[in-house]
Parts: sequence; structure tokens; C-alpha cells
Amino acid sequence: MKHRSLWLFLTWALLPLGAAADDVHYQDFILGDQAVGLGGAYTAIAADPSGIWYNPAGIVDVANTSLSLSANLYGIQDSFVGKREEVIPKDPISKLVVVPSSAGFVQSMGRMDNWGLRPWAFGMSIVVPSFRKLTTTEEGESNDPTLGRSRHGYHRVFEDQTLWIGIGAAYRLHARMSLGFGLALAHRSVQDAASSFVASGFVDGAFTQFRTSMMDLNFSNDSLLATAGVKYRLTDSFYLGAVLRSPTIPVRAKGSMRFTRARADAQGNVGFLPTPESLEVKSESKSNGEGRVGLAFVLPQFLTVSVDASVHLPVSYTLVEVQDEAARKLLLVTPTIERNLVVNGNLGVEFQILNRYAIGFGGFSNFSSAPSIPGSPDKLLPASDQVHLFGGSLALGLFSEHTLTRLGVVYSRGSGTDVIAVNNPDQLALDEQAFARVNLTQTALYFFLASTFRY
Repeated sequence: MKHRSLWLFLTWALLPLGAAADDVHYQDFILGDQAVGLGGAYTAIAADPSGIWYNPAGIVDVANTSLSLSANLYGIQDSFVGKREEVIPKDPISKLVVVPSSAGFVQSMGRMDNWGLRPWAFGMSIVVPSFRKLTTTEEGESNDPTLGRSRHGYHRVFEDQTLWIGIGAAYRLHARMSLGFGLALAHRSVQDAASSFVASGFVDGAFTQFRTSMMDLNFSNDSLLATAGVKYRLTDSFYLGAVLRSPTIPVRAKGSMRFTRARADAQGNVGFLPTPESLEVKSESKSNGEGRVGLAFVLPQFLTVSVDASVHLPVSYTLVEVQDEAARKLLLVTPTIERNLVVNGNLGVEFQILNRYAIGFGGFSNFSSAPSIPGSPDKLLPASDQVHLFGGSLALGLFSEHTLTRLGVVYSRGSGTDVIAVNNPDQLALDEQAFARVNLTQTALYFFLASTFRY
């Protein structure tokens, strides 16, 4: 039983944590105000500052000036391998976190038409579309057939966050059609620090052998994304929207890594492997472009029904590259990312009541773009998790003369496969890791508050 608990500790401690560093999904979080209540189906509407991300052509339908603030106040991220009771009693991946927020404004310009709208608009938006943080600590004793009585410990702090800064402009060609363009800077930073030890050789009340390792990885990268969109009013109630987003254009990347590995015993045998220097690390976060189309049916101050479909092109890139072979073996994140073509869908409905209240609900898919993980390869390497997620949202809105406030919840869940480390205790902190294919279930629950100010 104690040997089994040590194996479980190692399984957990060295888990690559695809749930914490998600490089395979495209709709982990829904941005914006009205868009959240519509399950992200917003391409054909996009008439608030979040339209810079959904479809910049839509921001020209904002009357005068609009300022939007949104915060997903709290979220619960949960992930477990196999059956929950077979991992550990207290799930280490469940986490209460403060997650994405956004702020933006749109300014309309030009002479007002008969609809009360102007021909030009520009805007700016800053969003945190992803924020993942994990801190784990574990220590205990085991009785292993090889090591005998032993004591082990593990500590890891992981943080992965992304910041987007975008600008957009739109022009109304005529009463039914508008065009929009946007440019965004995407900044991503990752910090991953882990340390572990195993003390064994218990003799006369003391441990005589000791092994330890430490790894500290930090990297960040910046890239540019360009967007072009069109919004067309088919009839007085039906709207069509379409968007193309360019592949990422790398701008800057930097990073560093340090590690140590050591062993010692009572006979004076000592081994120590330090980082030669602070190793330089290369990194990138990449996409190959996206297309999105949406259709919306709108009865002003009464009903909105919208649907979106998005296509994300395949891409491969090196998330983190370390030249030193010994350091590369200690990476806990998946170094190479492969993304297949993915098609996602969004659907939403919102009712307005007495021109003052609103209730919206929607659904969305968040398919994994990761390749299938082979069932029994000769040698399994680290890989991204393949978990297809489905989610839904519910939002309650309160309208006043100058403000729109929405409060709601977004939930998603899915199951699939992942690759985790399953090292033998003799390998901990010293030798090359081995990996195994496992079943994985992920769940996310977020509560959000969004307000738009119009003046």
C-alpha cells in the first residue's frame, strides 16, 4: 500500500499538467459582456468593445462611446486521472483561481444617420484570456521493495498567463455593410519551479542516502495577430458576420532555466550536477490562422438568437527549446506542440424583459486540437492531452440608461486521454523519466461580472 502511495506521489508530482498549460484548446474562456451570455456566439453582433476580438466590423454599431469592464471573478479548475479514488484522497489539481478579465472602449465618429449610428468607429481592448496557476506540496514516508523505508517530498509552483492588447477600427460602407480591421499584441509568460527529494537507506533511526533535484524554468514570448471582418445586415432582423485572423507573427522571445541534481550517502559518496550557467531557453506560441462566421436574429429590446462556427488551421511549434540534454529531461511541460484542424461551434439566446432585464444562455464546444495519443507505443514521449470539452453559460442582465450589467456562470467538462510521468522511485531526481497513457477528465466552472457604460 505504501509502495503504491509512492507511485501515486510520483505520478502526481511529475504530471505535465496539460490542464494547467493548455496549448490545445481555443475556447477555454468566453470574453466580453453580451457574448458570455450567448455562449460566445457573437461574430454577427460584436457591438461592444469585445467586438475587437470577435469581429471588428461590429464596433461601428456602437452608438457614441462605450466603455466595457469584465471580470471572471472566481473559477474552479478540476482535473483527475482515472478514477478519482485511485489517485489520491485530495485531488491536487482542483484549484480556486481568479481568472480572466478585460477592459476596453469604443468611440464612434462622424455624422449620425437615421438609425442613430455613425460611419466610423475605433477602439482598444486589453484582455487576459488565460490565467493558470498551480501550487502543490506533498511529503510523506513509504516502504518500497527496492529502497526500503524512505521519505519523499515534492513542491511545485506553476503559472501560465496570457495578455492581449488590441486595437480595432471599422467603417460603414452603406446602411447594410461594414468592414473592420484589428491588430493585437499577444504576450505569454510561463514560470515553472519544482523541487523534490527522496531519503532512503534507513539505518539506526536515520536515513543514510539522499537524492534531490531542482528545476526553475522561466520564459515569455510576444507575437502579433491581424484581423479583418465584415458585418452585413441581410434583413432588418438578420445579421451575418465573418472574420479572418492571420497566423501569428513572432516579435520577441526570451527565457532561462536552471537545475541541479544531487545524491549522497553515509559512505561519503557524493554526486552533484549543477546547471553550467543560467541556460538560455527559446520559446514560441503559435497559431496558423482562424476563420469564423456567425448568423444572428435580433429583435431589438426583445430577443437575440445567434450561432457561430470557427475553423482553426493546423500548426506545430516548439513551446520551449532547451539545448542541454540533462536539462531537457527535467522539463515538466510538453516541449513540442502539435495542433490539428479544429472546428468549434457556439449557440446563444437572450431575452429582454421590460427593457430593463435580460436572461441569456448558450452552449459551445471546445475540442482538443492535439493528435491522438497511441495506446501502447514502444516508448511514449510527453504529449498534449486530448480532451474534448463541451460547455454552457447562463447570464442575468440589468439595464439602465447608461449601463449594462451582467452576472452569470460558465461551465465546461470533458474526458479524454493524457500522458503523465510514472517514474520508478530509483529514477526520481536522477534519471530519465518514463511516461504512460492515462484517462483524463477536466472540469471548469467560472463566475463572471461584466458592465458596459454608454455615454
